[in-house]
Amino acid sequence: MEIDLVNGSMIKLVGSDNYDSLMGLNAMGAVFTEYSLQKPEAWDYIRPMLSANGGWALFNYTVRGMNHGYKMAKMAKSNPKWFYQYLTRDNTGFPTLEAIQDDREAGMRESLIQQEYYNDWNASSEETFIPLDLVSPCVDKSAELNATQYINEPRILGCDVAYAAKGDKATICFRQGRKVHFLRWYRGMDNQAFADEIFRYYKAIKPHAIFIDAGRGEGVISRLDRLGISHVIFPIHFGGKVYEEGIANMKAIMWVRMMEWFLDTNKPDLTGLDTCKYANEPVEEQLLYELSLPFMIKNEKNQVAVESKAALKTRGEKSPDLAESVGLTFAGIVDREDILTPRQEALGLTLDGFHEEKPYDPLTYCDDYAGSAYKWG
Repeated sequence: MEIDLVNGSMIKLVGSDNYDSLMGLNAMGAVFTEYSLQKPEAWDYIRPMLSANGGWALFNYTVRGMNHGYKMAKMAKSNPKWFYQYLTRDNTGFPTLEAIQDDREAGMRESLIQQEYYNDWNASSEETFIPLDLVSPCVDKSAELNATQYINEPRILGCDVAYAAKGDKATICFRQGRKVHFLRWYRGMDNQAFADEIFRYYKAIKPHAIFIDAGRGEGVISRLDRLGISHVIFPIHFGGKVYEEGIANMKAIMWVRMMEWFLDTNKPDLTGLDTCKYANEPVEEQLLYELSLPFMIKNEKNQVAVESKAALKTRGEKSPDLAESVGLTFAGIVDREDILTPRQEALGLTLDGFHEEKPYDPLTYCDDYAGSAYKWG
């Protein structure tokens, strides 16, 4: 896969998944074709060679959502040392509008048309679990909710556990109804320190439920138990079995519920997200990217599943920790303690007398007494 020229130069073709084979090549130039589909580490590896030789690099590609190709284009557009050009069929005239309409009538998805012909950053590939064009409107100012639209909803924390100085992030999400209030993430924080951070938010927010990734979070959960808040802690095993037809595991049901959240006609509010001092990425932009990152797949039992982290890394992507912490807030159905169930309302119960003491009747339906100070007879 190489051509040796008579002037002593060489043109070599390699895949970005095999970039380490270029050791000692001493390249003077590099062309990254379809860069949005390549492993971004290849550029990090080749860049020092070009810098040492005063060389050059060229990147040409069709967009693939807000991934590393989007980040590079954003950088190049604002950097006077880079040449940047963004072209769609409206600029080039190719293909013709008639040809595009033929593709549309033949069944080509609109999102794919927008991606391939119009270079739309907000268009997602067909395999994406939650399409980017579904979530991107949720950071628009028009998506902002006022307090009356979520204040009576349960307060939920989703905590994705990870301990790494680089790579995966430990993440905390605070969601209330259709509003995500903040995302906080940390690198290199051990389990005890992460548990203390969760406890700090527990005291400030008084959540009705805290869902924690149990795959790596046993130490976090144990620490929170000792801190006395086990009554709101719910360990979640991503690979755990669920009893919904066609759904592979707990991780898949979380992503399905999150997708339905975005499909609702009342848009979720992801605007004005707060982050933490350890982060330097734009939090809203990073969240949109991660939400639209994993593919929807079918397992050997023909059940819906989420693309694994290992599969993501083989195509050069990182773990979607922010999205998973949001997904964790959908791991269970949470009701506020001070909201009556339909049965309680039918029985004429009111919040005014919700905590009055009354005798417990073991033959009575438990909802009749929910929230009361039971007096056992």
